[in-house]
Amino acid sequence: MKIGIALGSGAARGWAHIGVIQALEELGIKIDVVAGCSIGAYVGAAYSSNKLAPLEEWVRSLTEWQVFALMGVGLYRGGLVSGLKVFKALEENFSEETFEELCKPFACVATDLYSGREINFLTGSVVDAVRASCAIPGLFPPTTFNDRWLVDGGVVNPVPVNLCRHLGADIVFAVNLSADFRPQALDSNEKERERNQQKISDVFSKSQNQFSKWFKSDKKHKESDPLDNEGKPDDQDHVELNSEIAKPRTVKKHPPSMIGVMAGSLDILQARVTRSRLAGNPPDILIEPQLRDFGMMEFYRAEELIEEGRNSVKRIADQIRYQLRID
Repeated sequence: MKIGIALGSGAARGWAHIGVIQALEELGIKIDVVAGCSIGAYVGAAYSSNKLAPLEEWVRSLTEWQVFALMGVGLYRGGLVSGLKVFKALEENFSEETFEELCKPFACVATDLYSGREINFLTGSVVDAVRASCAIPGLFPPTTFNDRWLVDGGVVNPVPVNLCRHLGADIVFAVNLSADFRPQALDSNEKERERNQQKISDVFSKSQNQFSKWFKSDKKHKESDPLDNEGKPDDQDHVELNSEIAKPRTVKKHPPSMIGVMAGSLDILQARVTRSRLAGNPPDILIEPQLRDFGMMEFYRAEELIEEGRNSVKRIADQIRYQLRID
């Protein structure tokens, strides 16, 4: 019986795949074939090369500034970052050169930008295939392959269960990194993002303090009850003015950044596409890490992401043992 694992897309959240794989192996599960999309292809290539341990060591060491430097931020044709250093690291340290040299059968998926067709990679250069699979629209430039322009596979097949079946898997584990996307999570994410980015700006603090002073020291105004004996306002204009003062102004929310717009849009897109694809081609066992608090570009939070990957397997360990008849 061959066991396969389909590693889904999700940008930085993909470091959770490392924890998922480790937890499955600790349960005694031998994974025979691997399929990946986007960051799942990156991790899958390292795992299929028996180089998951050095990848884990590297991602755990990344700081926010190192991630920024690795991305190669700038204005490129079709993208905001080059990502050259990221894929150079994969080529030199974490992957074999070709699919044929890998220790496990591996496949990854990209999207034809103009036809919308799913493009599957099973032979040739591993790094070139992973680069195409990871080409997040608007962030990374599209890549060329056989006169095609290719972008992230998550556009059409975020969790490539079908590729695992194609590689001969009898039992397929699927790791869905978009499962925890909920509309109500947007508020908490936005508040967290604002706290991290603004750090409570001086202007906002001063404005609040000034409002407080005005409200507390307004002794020139008449202190009588604005309601007369009949319980009606004695001066409608005065009541409306006080109502406005009693409600401190709220600072307008800053519009989302370009990265924020892309990240939010891709979250929505991938969550919907994933639900549709998994309904049509369901895995045998679905693993869904809870990742709503992790941003698309927070690659420096590997330690937390890996731990949540491990926890997501532990939560369904009994189900896994039952389905695979593991004692």
